[in-house]
Amino acid sequence: MNYEYPMKPGEIKTIPLAEVAAITMSIEPMTTDQSNLKRLIARRHPEYVGSVKHWKFLEDTYEGGRSWFKGNIFQYIKEGTQEFADRVERAYRFNHTREVVDLVNKYLFKQNIERSQNAPPSLVKFWKSSTRNGLPIKDFARQISKKTSIYGRIGVVVDNITRTGDVPVSKADEKIVGATTYAYIVSPEQMLDYAFDAFGALEWILIKECVRDDLDPLTSTGKEEERYRLWTKTEWRLFEEQKDRKGKITVVEIGNGTHNLGEVPVILADHTISDEEYCASAMIDDIAYLDKAVANYLSNLDAIIQDQTFSQLAMPAQNVLPGEDAYTKLLELGTKRIFLYDGEGNQKPFFLSPDPKQAELIVGVIQKIISEIYHTVGMAGERTKQDNALGIDNSSGVAKAYDFEKVNALLASKADSLERIENKIAYLVALWNGEEDKVVALDKDAVLYPDNFDTRGIYDEFDMAARLMLVMAPGSVRREQMSMLIDKLFPQLKKDLRTEIDGELKDWPLDPLAIDPATGQPTAPDQQSLQKTAGRDIAKATMAAT
Repeated sequence: MNYEYPMKPGEIKTIPLAEVAAITMSIEPMTTDQSNLKRLIARRHPEYVGSVKHWKFLEDTYEGGRSWFKGNIFQYIKEGTQEFADRVERAYRFNHTREVVDLVNKYLFKQNIERSQNAPPSLVKFWKSSTRNGLPIKDFARQISKKTSIYGRIGVVVDNITRTGDVPVSKADEKIVGATTYAYIVSPEQMLDYAFDAFGALEWILIKECVRDDLDPLTSTGKEEERYRLWTKTEWRLFEEQKDRKGKITVVEIGNGTHNLGEVPVILADHTISDEEYCASAMIDDIAYLDKAVANYLSNLDAIIQDQTFSQLAMPAQNVLPGEDAYTKLLELGTKRIFLYDGEGNQKPFFLSPDPKQAELIVGVIQKIISEIYHTVGMAGERTKQDNALGIDNSSGVAKAYDFEKVNALLASKADSLERIENKIAYLVALWNGEEDKVVALDKDAVLYPDNFDTRGIYDEFDMAARLMLVMAPGSVRREQMSMLIDKLFPQLKKDLRTEIDGELKDWPLDPLAIDPATGQPTAPDQQSLQKTAGRDIAKATMAAT
């Protein structure tokens, strides 16, 4: 038996839980006026048209692939069509854009992210499986981080789905109808338009979705179609453009439903925290264009190498006329073409090739741009290691310290944004399941990201330990540094073993003068005190003498 509950937009009804499994909830269509519906799906926010081409370029540059070269390699003014096509076919690039984004993600998620153990059951369940494909929250957070680095701003939709269909249910009905809360990412190209209320919260958002007709392998067409989903604070509606036999296009509302959350279940996730309304700066806004310049210079260098390897033959034109055997044989000598000139000066044939200094200039420019790409995010040391055949970091101590401060600031800023995004997701998940009060009641945020990111390696820590010993740093300083070194040596150390090590650190470092050279053990207390005193006296005498 089905129960019909017609509802008007924004109306809230109380439904007996015993009847939830058989509910067929319906709300009246928004409108049947085609002019209004077409105007709705044609809406674009003020910065959409001017930014969509840029977003597409950022995505393509990160993804790479052979198709990228066709639209991003420039043609010379004097270059022929076939020569240009051949050069594009030979083109290659090192994807510095992807390298930078992935390096930031590597450092960001290398640290421990704390998620509350007192979170409500629905949130714990969501953290174990956050997407419809079953990705856990740590992997989904990586995806959010990567996409925000590429686009600047993305949307994260938190939705509910039942076992029997794509009908969202709300709040405490989850256990009865077997609903699962999940989240998914929408790119800025999909977020066509949205508006805010007086308090800065989303009032509504229009999202473009792409679906494929592939349910039945025998009868489905496999074609992709665009749909438009409108989310408000109380309901959702799905629209589709349909074409009749005469080719006339009409906009049809093919689905709707209520959620009555009181909030739009969509989060605007930014690369770093900002108050921009429609767009946010991406990490690769400038890097992608520098990467494009490097690819073009590499293509120019490839052309020079080709011309240098297969030089152009130049020879006198006398006695070499079309139609003669000598002309045909000479054509076979050249790999591309032969340049003919007046040979009355009795000059010998020779080969023309580009000046090698041009290649040196291009190589220098490429190295400079690549260096600036990694300096932008404070990862010049990473690039130095890659450029060195032995994988050794040749950057100076000052450069390392400067880069560390820069990358630490970048990671901390991005971590603050991700922490804010995850906590908003946590609240929406609890809201869908009627447990929002439990999230609000937590003594601290449900998710906490670290505020400091140490990107130094193990060898850097050993070098630091040696330097601290040479300058006779206080024991408390050396103990703190050794504790950081232990974290890097044994990141997955068991709690009881770590407690034991921390206990031993309290008596470290030992005074070198208080150790018996023969046994390597501390000397007796009285002898130890004498040695300490003697050591201090010797040190004072040495300083006085100098």
